[in-house]
Amino acid sequence: MVDIAASTERRDGVTFVSAILTNDRTTPQRVRLESTLEPVWPPRRNGVVVPEWDGERWQGRLEPDSRRGIGFASPAATTDEPLRFVGAKRAADRARIDTQVIRSSLERWEPPAEVDGRR
Repeated sequence: MVDIAASTERRDGVTFVSAILTNDRTTPQRVRLESTLEPVWPPRRNGVVVPEWDGERWQGRLEPDSRRGIGFASPAATTDEPLRFVGAKRAADRARIDTQVIRSSLERWEPPAEVDGRR
């Protein structure tokens, strides 16, 4: 099960939302959440919205038996439930994906001409 513990703080006309997501399952989960506040001001890195945010929706990966923090801001008034759980499903295994990417890139690989004497 994925648990959400969210809190809000209102300062200078802005509601700051912080949440801790907990995955107590033994498998990685792809979790989808939706803000009940509109508009959402998602966090940014170097001026760019972090990739997990799309409008009022957040989607991210939680590893097995782990916790992850998320947060955002909004000019909307605070509510008791600033985040709504949309869904969770088992995420693909990263190790398997990485192996497939490496294998496919190695199948097409050949040494440079100067290494194998064709030059």
